[in-house]
This record gives sequence, C-alpha cells and structure tokens, in this order.
Amino acid sequence: MPTVSVAAETPRPSDATLSASYSRLSEINGDVHIAPQRPPFSWGKFWSFVGPGWLMSMAYLDPGNLEADLQSGAYSRYKLLYVTFWSMVLGGLYQILAARLGSCTGRHLAEICRAEYPRVVTYAIWAMMELVIIGCDIQEVLGTAVALQVLFGLPLWIGCLITAADTFTFLAIDKRGNNKSSRYLEMLFMGLIGIMCACFFVDFTVSKPSGVEITKGIIEPRIDSQNAMQAVGMLGSIIMPHNVYLHSALVQSRSVHSRHAAGPVKEANIYIGLEAVVALFVSFLINMFVISAFASTFYSQECDGLSADHSTEVYSAGIQTTCIPAAAALTSSNDIYSAISGTICAIENGVVAASCTQCYTTKNVAGYCQQVGLKEAGEAVSRSLGHYAKIIWAVGLVASGQASTMTGTYAGQFVMEGFLDLRIASWKRVAITRTMALGPALVVALLTEYAGFHSDIVSQMINVMQSVQLPFALIPLLTFTTSKRIMGEPFVYNRWIVTALVVGTLALFGVNYTLVFKTLQQTFALSSKGWAVVVVVAAFYAALVLYLIAFPFISWIKTKTEAVTTHDQLQLAA
Repeated sequence: MPTVSVAAETPRPSDATLSASYSRLSEINGDVHIAPQRPPFSWGKFWSFVGPGWLMSMAYLDPGNLEADLQSGAYSRYKLLYVTFWSMVLGGLYQILAARLGSCTGRHLAEICRAEYPRVVTYAIWAMMELVIIGCDIQEVLGTAVALQVLFGLPLWIGCLITAADTFTFLAIDKRGNNKSSRYLEMLFMGLIGIMCACFFVDFTVSKPSGVEITKGIIEPRIDSQNAMQAVGMLGSIIMPHNVYLHSALVQSRSVHSRHAAGPVKEANIYIGLEAVVALFVSFLINMFVISAFASTFYSQECDGLSADHSTEVYSAGIQTTCIPAAAALTSSNDIYSAISGTICAIENGVVAASCTQCYTTKNVAGYCQQVGLKEAGEAVSRSLGHYAKIIWAVGLVASGQASTMTGTYAGQFVMEGFLDLRIASWKRVAITRTMALGPALVVALLTEYAGFHSDIVSQMINVMQSVQLPFALIPLLTFTTSKRIMGEPFVYNRWIVTALVVGTLALFGVNYTLVFKTLQQTFALSSKGWAVVVVVAAFYAALVLYLIAFPFISWIKTKTEAVTTHDQLQLAA
C-alpha cells in the first residue's frame, strides 16, 4: 500500500517544546504541577487516517462470514449472537494490537516473524497463512458466483470464472506508490460496505425481528450440542488469522514512525484505533442484520430439535436444518426431512410425500426442514420476504464478495513479501492465488450444480480450518507487541493488560479446540486409522504451537547465556 500523507507527518517541534505547549498549570497545596496534554482531537486528522480499518473490516463481512451468519440465525435463532458479539470484541482487540505493531515498528507482522523466528518456523507459519488465504478465496469466489446466479441466472462455474478475473479490474484502480489511487480504492471499499449495510438493513427491517430476543441473544450465553459446529464456524469466520497480518501492514501507509518522538506515534495510534473500532462496529451491525433476518424468518423449533435427537437421520448425518418454505425447498437439491421423525422425505414429480410432516417457523409459516446455505438463501428469502428482498440480498452478497476478494489479495501480497522476502507484482500475486483457489472452487461449483453437492459444507470446513490456524497469528502478535525491544518501551502495555490479553487468548484457544474436537466427532465417523492420522497431524501442530509459546523464554535464556559467555571471554582476555 502506498503511504498516504497525513498531518502528523509534518515536521514537529522538540519534545520539550511540545511538553510546554500541551501543558496546563494547576496549583495544589501551593505547588505548581505541569501536566502534559495530548493534542486536541481533530476530525480532519482523523479523516486522513480513515481507510485501512475499513479494508481490514471486510474480513468480517466476506461471503463465508455471511453464510455463517445466515446459518446461525436459521439453525439456532438468536442463541449465538453473543458468539458474534464477543468474537467481534476479541477480534477488535487483536486488530488494534496489530495496528499498533505496524505503527510503532514501521514493519508488519510477517516481516517481524521472518526477522525473529528460525527459517523452518517462518516457512511453517507462512504455509499455514497461505492455506487460510486460499480457503478464504474459495469462499469469496463461490459466494460471488452464487450472487451472480441469483441476479442473472448464470451457472456457478461461469460466475467463478468471472469473479476470478474481475479482481484485476480492481487492481487497475490501485497503483502502488500513488496516494490518490489508493484513496480511490479505499473510498470504493467504504462504498461497498455502505451498499451491504443498506441492503441487509432493508432485509432486516422487512423480516421484523424481535428486539427483545436480539438483546437476549447478545447478553445471554447459550450453546447446545448441535450448535457446537456452528459456533466454531462463526469463530473462524470472524477472527481470521491472515487479517492480523493484513492490518499491521495497511496502517503503515499512515503511521508516523520515529523512535525519537513518541508523541506523533501515540497520536497516530489513537486515530488508527478509533477507526478500527468504528469499522468493526459497523461490521457487527451488518452481521447482526443478517443473523436476525434469517432467525426471524426461518427458525423452527421442530427442525432445531432434529439435530439433537440421536434417533434421526439429521443427527446421523451431522447436519442442521431450518424451516424453508415449501416452494423454495422443492427448488433446492438438498434433502427434505420430516419435522417429526427426521427421516428423508420422498419426492415424486415435484410433490412431497404426504407422510412428510411439515415444520412451522416462529411466525407460523409452514415449510420443510432442510439445510440452507448461500445458494439456497436467495430463493428462500424470495419466497418469504418477496422478490425484491432476494435482489437486495444478492446485491449485498456481490458487494461482499468483490470487496473481500481485494483484501484477500492484499493479505496474500503482504504475507508472501514478509515471510519469504519475495516481492512480486500485484497481478502476479493475484494470478497465483486465483489459480490455486479457482481449481477447488470450480470443482465445488460443478459438483453443486450437477451432482447435488452441498457447497456450504466446504464453507463450514474452511471456517473451522481458519479457527484452528488462529495461534499462528495471535501468538506471534502477542509475543512481539509485549516486547520492549521490538515495540519500544513507551508503546508496550502494562503487565495487567498483557496478562489479561494472554489469559483471554488462552481461554479462546481452549474453547476453540473443544468445539473443533466436538465438530470432528459430529461430522466425521473416522476409523481408528483415520484418528491415527489426526493424532499425527495434531502432534506436529502442537509442537509448532508450543514452540511459539516458548519462544520468548528461549530467546531470554539465549540472551542471558550469550551475555555470560561474553562476560567470561572479556575476563579471560583481561
């Protein structure tokens, strides 16, 4: 990203002059105390910092995130809104840490990882992040293809090809090193987020959700066994590992880096943090709109209960269902389940067998228990809320796919440059990422189109994979932002805040791994050999995670040993 000039980058007086300028006098017991004050808040200066936070926030609004939202609402009603809220809060804290790292050091997280970790560890983390980015890319390509199918009736595979190619158009807007074109691109992103907010707010309003239930869902933690996979999928879709690397790089276009003048850096950190909070608050509202609209329109207690009943085929398949209007259910390739027995219903000549019991939504609308994903959501919305609601939903989905595609490209660029010290042109990076993601996306699209495959299963698995990769972003982030050597002493949080962050992160990992284990048990009926493979992979994974956790202590011991050795050598020389 090019550097955008801001007011904070103009020449400043010395620290002594600033201290005198920003001081106030107060007399206490006859003594005069001089207390330095921060520069007053400036809307103009804040506007000059606006941009990176909105690009970062797109990771919270990509098609994979929207699919997790609609499934959360349709399958669990408002029960998991608190997961979305607290994931956003945690994600916001990590994003602010990432922004401070980039602002205070003048380097982004991938560059610092390469400088601090051994090469083997560096390459391992890079491989993990590339997997995450490619997985996100698959979701974005498929999500935009689904939206194009809803709007224009295009086959999914054609939509995938169009989506894979159109990123080059957006890259033409952004010319590295050109401040003006960079601002144009940032304004484009803000416009796309505005479109999403407007579209999903309209659907939210039309669906008339319960404000009391929304509030209850945010403040009251509830989770059932059948919602475990949904919860971990939401966690993975919201707190994305590669987004931490992205934000630490994007803020450098605004940051004022000077170890000799802490004031400008602290001021920049305030504006950068404030922008991130505003962007993520808007992102939370959009996520809440989607969850609430689908919760109000499609949730059914009968369908929800099937996933918890061990005797049903729904439970055996490890899936969840919601109440889809009959006309929409019959247009889907997904199986229809009886609301009482949970068995698959027979369909002949477009007519569901009379023995198949219908479900009823919370608004007492009849339908059938069925899975729902991005592909089915458009038709379901059309049958429930009207044709225009379907079009509005699809427009919002296109905006989501297009914007998140570009941020994914940026993330890939910075990750590759930082970890490998390999700098390539943006169009080459897009070509590499698109080629690696297009193959799987096309396969899923063709299977979904012609073989009745459920593409939402792929999206859920990608979300779970992203949640598993969190340690490879969060542990390095906490390690470096708590280091006085790397950050500079004025910019390191006090020990109480650091302790709270570490404890919170460990708790996040604990909850995450518990839910992932439950998801594996629920989704895959693995043989003993299958579990043996899982154990071997988990051992390598655990070894890498434990090394990252132990790295600060290893470095401290190494530094002490080198200091003692140097001291002994000097004594011998004397």
